[in-house]
Amino acid sequence: MAKYKLLEKAFIDNRIYEPGEVVEVPDSVTPGPFMKPADAAAQKRAKEVGLVLGPMPDPVDQLTTIPRGAGLETIGASPQDVKSGMAAVAK
Repeated sequence: MAKYKLLEKAFIDNRIYEPGEVVEVPDSVTPGPFMKPADAAAQKRAKEVGLVLGPMPDPVDQLTTIPRGAGLETIGASPQDVKSGMAAVAK
């Protein structure tokens, strides 16, 4: 059995655990990003699955946020020509 210290409130095996509590689960359980390994079995499993602790990134933010300092050409926007489209007709 692997032991994990919980970093946030969790519902595991029909019970609500508070942050800081240690939960013991079978070695085959895949730990979440809120489960810090507390013994050798948990550390081994965390390494096997590539566990990353902390909040999960928001995929919407990753797709819609332009990195600071990035120009529009970085995200694939084409330059605007004022003599094309409606701008050329509206004189």
